Amino acid sequence: MSVTLKDLAKASGVSIGTVSRALNDKNEVSAKTSERIRQLAQELGYIPNRAGRALSSQKSINYVGIVIPSINSPFFDDIKKGIDMALKEFKDLGIDVVIKEQEGWNVDTQIRALEELENSGCKAFVLCSVDSEEIRAKIAELSDKGYPVVLLNNDLPGTKRLCFVGPDYLKSGKVAAAMVDKCHPGIPLKILVVVGYKSHLGHKTRLDGFISELKSRRQDYEIVDVIEGNDQDIITQQVTMKAFMKHPEVNVVYMATGSGVSGLGAAIIADSEHKRFILACDEIYTTKELVKNDIIDFVICQSPVVQGYQVIKKLHDYLNKIGNLPEDYIVDTVIKVKSHFD
Repeated sequence: MSVTLKDLAKASGVSIGTVSRALNDKNEVSAKTSERIRQLAQELGYIPNRAGRALSSQKSINYVGIVIPSINSPFFDDIKKGIDMALKEFKDLGIDVVIKEQEGWNVDTQIRALEELENSGCKAFVLCSVDSEEIRAKIAELSDKGYPVVLLNNDLPGTKRLCFVGPDYLKSGKVAAAMVDKCHPGIPLKILVVVGYKSHLGHKTRLDGFISELKSRRQDYEIVDVIEGNDQDIITQQVTMKAFMKHPEVNVVYMATGSGVSGLGAAIIADSEHKRFILACDEIYTTKELVKNDIIDFVICQSPVVQGYQVIKKLHDYLNKIGNLPEDYIVDTVIKVKSHFD
């Protein structure tokens, strides 16, 4: 029986893509790892069929259509970095991507993007969307046609998606509440919550986790308001400043979204006479700067680079029938404070 790339990957403890790049003298793999893989290939009697493999790859290349609300949303820059990392690993193995980027969460725009990608020949899809009957129906339609759909960053339970890659929003909210409780024990909390969209299941679930944890800790708290910033800095600044004027008693602000954080920071600076405990989400440049300058107290992160990498890896393995049916991939919930960024 001939030795395959999969055999070499298993024997060397690396991915198939790493083996392929090492054997093809790609510079993305370290010299030490490449030498170890080539030596192992020689010992096991691996015989490459470069011409046949290249022809097969050209005939069977799988295009993955990706629809993400990444325009003017810095959080998705790291998602795209992860996608690029995965492409470097898997592109030689017959997978490529076509990305449709949009601003905001317009469902009709997302559905049109999915249809354009399908018509252009994509055989698998990655989608980050809000919950709606139209989106659920589109996922079901694609699935019924045999096209796998992986949901990225925001899950839609009960749909016919192949799997979900993203954070545990409930846990993220609970962690935020635990930090508030630890930092303000026994102090009555007057909390302002800022979300991007109340219809965004992730933001809603974060808030559910936040409230449930405060209740379990018997914390004396009141959610004085939940406001929407529409994931935009200007709107976030406006609605936050309005809320500060209406509720000067607010002593905790929980921003359950990463988008619009510049607007939140501007509102906090403008009302600096009031000292508040500020929690935010997602490790983007602006958030890090606000933490470094003691405007935000800490940030809860969700590994976007890993998310971008994993959606492509999941689809590569599924399309190439590697392993069992893919399971959900839940990234770690990580707390970061000023010392992480100094």
